[in-house]
Amino acid sequence: MRKYALVTGSAGLIGSAATKFFIEEEGFTVVGVDNNMREYFFGADASTEWNRIKMQKIYKDRHVHHNVDIRNEKKIEQIFQKFPFQLVIHTAAQPSHDWAAKEPL
Repeated sequence: MRKYALVTGSAGLIGSAATKFFIEEEGFTVVGVDNNMREYFFGADASTEWNRIKMQKIYKDRHVHHNVDIRNEKKIEQIFQKFPFQLVIHTAAQPSHDWAAKEPL
């Protein structure tokens, strides 16, 4: 039986490290949720798209990517209905205090 982990922010620094660990060391299939908001916050140079592509090439069917905003409750609920998660790791974050004051949602 497959073990599934959900990792939000899966293309970022912490999320990709968690994805790698749980696939390689613990035998999970990781469902990654990442919509590359770093690019929106900080511009094209901050994009994590390269890392998402790299992980999908390395891990193929062990890494299932969803380009979803974690604030989209309906799509997140659909992901939870599709996969029987044993583990959820939340690393998606809005990393700027100034931006949070400007756009709290």
